[in-house]
Amino acid sequence: MQDSITTPPATTMDENRLGRAFHAVQGAAFLNGVGTRCGQLAVAWWSLDQTGSAATFAAFVAAGSGAEILARGLLGWLGDTYRPDRLIAACYLISTLLIAGLTGLYAGDLYHPAALAVGLAVIGVCNGVREPLQTTVVRSLVPVPLVETAMRRRGSVMALASVLGPIVASVLLGFVGTGATLAINTAAVAGSFLLMTGASATADAPDDAPGAERTKQPPLSTWYRSTLDGWQAIYRIRSEFQLAMLALAVNLALFPVFAVLLPALTRRSFPDDTWLIGVAEAAFGVGLLLGSTGPVARRTRGRTTRFTTVMAGFTITGLSILAGGIAAASITDHPVVLAAALAVSFLIGGVGLIMITVTNSTVRVLATPAGMRNRVTASVAFLSGLAIPIGNLLGGFLAEHLGEGPGMAVLGAAILAATAVGAFSPDLRTVLTLPDDGIPDAYARLYPHAFPQEEAL
Repeated sequence: MQDSITTPPATTMDENRLGRAFHAVQGAAFLNGVGTRCGQLAVAWWSLDQTGSAATFAAFVAAGSGAEILARGLLGWLGDTYRPDRLIAACYLISTLLIAGLTGLYAGDLYHPAALAVGLAVIGVCNGVREPLQTTVVRSLVPVPLVETAMRRRGSVMALASVLGPIVASVLLGFVGTGATLAINTAAVAGSFLLMTGASATADAPDDAPGAERTKQPPLSTWYRSTLDGWQAIYRIRSEFQLAMLALAVNLALFPVFAVLLPALTRRSFPDDTWLIGVAEAAFGVGLLLGSTGPVARRTRGRTTRFTTVMAGFTITGLSILAGGIAAASITDHPVVLAAALAVSFLIGGVGLIMITVTNSTVRVLATPAGMRNRVTASVAFLSGLAIPIGNLLGGFLAEHLGEGPGMAVLGAAILAATAVGAFSPDLRTVLTLPDDGIPDAYARLYPHAFPQEEAL
């Protein structure tokens, strides 16, 4: 059974057929991704320059990331009630104003920790609302047969932003300084807002856009009922709940590897070779890019079932982290050799991760009924995102008690164990082996009890 949307391999013609609105949304996401990385590094430099305390900066990061994770779980209903393209534009506008405010504070030499924390938290809320929307809006911007092609194009854009973001940020900070870097962050996000405004003007309202009846209810009642419906749906759609748990296992391993274990390893064993971290991160980003384009994308699109693609992706990701951990534990005196080993293993891991995310996102936006689409996507992102703070704590524990390399290997083995459990799930196999024409709105047929409001229509 073929496991793909029934379209030929992606071509220039397919890219053109995706439409101006789709490309505007991706352009906005790219500008925001690169600009945000510039702002993060600039805020880090500003905070460290003022306080000399890494703990203070970590608290600012926690405020932003915590707010983002909570927004995913509590505000997903917005995208099922209002036009997603306009919500995305509103999030960019609010972020632009807040980043401009932070830039003004820096220009005036006004360092206020409380203002910085609140600003980063609100930006985090905007990110938490916007990110799921940029996935679910694809369904209303492109024809159904091109959804998988669109998801791969989105994966390519985000991978490119992840590769270029740290490079652009470090170059700007070194050549033009903190204030100018913050100003460029402001301009980049403002550009994202302008692109989304254009996308909203050229995109038609979705044919399956959710009704506005919820907006007639009191806001608190709307939020409570809609959020509860979303959480019940994700629990009752057994395949999505299981995929969320598998994604949680991956995040539990990936985030501490890059945020804790690699920096700790470099600081302990190679304090003069901090470039090692950049090489590893860049290699992973290149893997994401390769996995969403070219031969890898064509092979996974047309010759395997979705179930095989997803399980292979989880396996490859786990093996890459396991191999990276073994390399880190074994190569203790040669940073160049270690960098090469990590680059190869993480590049392959990036390919594996994009195999997972593109396939799952495609199925999710096609199979979920329109009235619940964004809440399901946001709830999955919330559940898997819980692994970020937990994983960072786990990474510190493993580094202290096992060492960075063995700790990395343990995390890779944990992904493989979770994959082995998921491979025997009948729910995952049922959904991920559906024929192409059986995927649209499949969850309403397979799990009707998850959408009581749909049954009532």
